[in-house]
Amino acid sequence: MSKRKRIAIIGHFAEGADLRDGQTVKTRILYDELNKTELFDIQKVDTYLKRTAPVKLLFKSLRTLIGVRDIIVLLSGNGMNFYFPILHFFAKVFGTRVYHDVIGGNLHKYAEASPKFCRFLRSFRVNWVETALLKDCLEKLGVKNTEVIPNFKRLDPVSEDGLSVSLRPLKLCTFSRILPEKGIEIAISAVGGLNAEGRECLLDIYGDPDPGYSERFNEIMSSAHRSIRFCGSVPYDKSVETISGYDALLFPTYWEGEGFPGTIVDAFSAGLPVLASDHGSDPEIVTDGETGLIYPEKDEKALKNAITRIWEMSAEELIRMKKNCVRASEKYSPERYVKLIADELIRR
Repeated sequence: MSKRKRIAIIGHFAEGADLRDGQTVKTRILYDELNKTELFDIQKVDTYLKRTAPVKLLFKSLRTLIGVRDIIVLLSGNGMNFYFPILHFFAKVFGTRVYHDVIGGNLHKYAEASPKFCRFLRSFRVNWVETALLKDCLEKLGVKNTEVIPNFKRLDPVSEDGLSVSLRPLKLCTFSRILPEKGIEIAISAVGGLNAEGRECLLDIYGDPDPGYSERFNEIMSSAHRSIRFCGSVPYDKSVETISGYDALLFPTYWEGEGFPGTIVDAFSAGLPVLASDHGSDPEIVTDGETGLIYPEKDEKALKNAITRIWEMSAEELIRMKKNCVRASEKYSPERYVKLIADELIRR
């Protein structure tokens, strides 16, 4: 076997912590998939150390930047503010090749607020963005070195032959971080209201409540309709088997940082249509009427109408939509995108 190429990944691995947020999951998946290719000797810099050992993180980051020429970074807002000036310096002075794997969908807002962000982004080899919407926004700001690589996960999609529906009561779920901006209160209120109107629906909520929201969430759940349950968090690689028995997934997000939500990949792989708000890139990912329904964000009445449309579908209509979802999930398997990333790293 030829010698592996030495690269580094700077990102939120959160080693030793049971975290399942999108940033951590994306960082871990990228490392695992690149490691499977056996093409790279990968050095990890875990930005989670900022909480427990910031001095250690600083020195490890500097050693990595000095010793490794090809570096992939996956950073949140705070991480970008800290690392981008350093990465820009190393790229310009030492020729370090920086590959920016973008987290979320609001990078253009940082660039709009500060011209230096555009300068930093242009100094990188590439900015891998999750959606065409973000690519377009960045290109309008003069950041042309962008490529679209959507969220991907190594999941085993359900078989089309095994798809089934409940219909009465309609079985719904959410599968994401739990905070107001993800629309959880809208979902709870909508399902409770539909049950009060005689449309039987069940809603199971999966995920971790944000620490600052736990008390409020517990209060809401204590008075929620009996058809609504909190089911706790689930490892990202257990998502399909956990939610495949539902009829649809609710995703009423209006979170500012939303990019390409991994929960949509989970839902498609499980054969679940997604009832998504028209926030951010959701309409780019969910095809209205084919792999789900799109409705105006923050509009509880519109969400109730979308759920009612599913509730009123025949089993044949819903199975057709579920099959579309399984087929759509094939676009987000790792093979294609990992090859693009590996090819970019190897040819340098």
